[in-house]
Amino acid sequence: MEIRRVKNRSLNEEVKEALYRYIKSMDIQKNNKLPREEALAEMLGVSRITIRRSLTELSHEGVIFRRHGIGTFVNADALQIKITFNPAQEFEKLIRSSGYKADVELVNIEIKLAGYHGASKLQIDPEEEVVIVEKVFYADGNPAIYCIDRFPRKLIGGDISPNDIKQSIFEFLKAKAGKIVTRDIVEISTTVVTEEDKLAAYMNSEKPKAFLVFESVNFDQDNNPVFYDTEYYDTDLIRFSSCRQKDIY
Repeated sequence: MEIRRVKNRSLNEEVKEALYRYIKSMDIQKNNKLPREEALAEMLGVSRITIRRSLTELSHEGVIFRRHGIGTFVNADALQIKITFNPAQEFEKLIRSSGYKADVELVNIEIKLAGYHGASKLQIDPEEEVVIVEKVFYADGNPAIYCIDRFPRKLIGGDISPNDIKQSIFEFLKAKAGKIVTRDIVEISTTVVTEEDKLAAYMNSEKPKAFLVFESVNFDQDNNPVFYDTEYYDTDLIRFSSCRQKDIY
């Protein structure tokens, strides 16, 4: 496979994605060794430093591993993982990666004062307004993810069209506010359906059931928080896997 050149050389994430596409195209049963950094840099039209940084991230994610003095190799086991914690994926893509047809329902939009908790997450004043968007994402018609997004109203100024925000929060904030989300910080916990009335209603659960919970603050290209969200996952439908490096010895 020929690697496409990267148009914007400052986007390390684009380089990483290009490398991942190349890795996925390899016949690793015959040869799982990657070309040298110099060759990859030339193919992508970027510096060796950029290549090395992207390879380091892929190594931390377990996609590749290095053997000193020998080279860089693809971890075949890591490529079998359908859903990982890192990098984060949009929900519909995540559901499709799990083998289901994905649909989304916008269930509520409201505007409230941020309050102290929201203000601390978004680094705004507690009296500022935030937009709260609730969605349910379906896997083959079954509710799989319930998500609550919250962002400062001042980012978009005018009214919000349900059609605009029904799909991707990332595309919405990019189009309306020029904000490109580059990273997030996530806290992971669990909850039981009887503890969350909305969760029971939206996820069609009438008996006690545990859900995986992600609470994350999302940052833009200038490292400013732009929205924070709470995500509830039905692990009967959505399961995460991780290939972890060991830092023991």
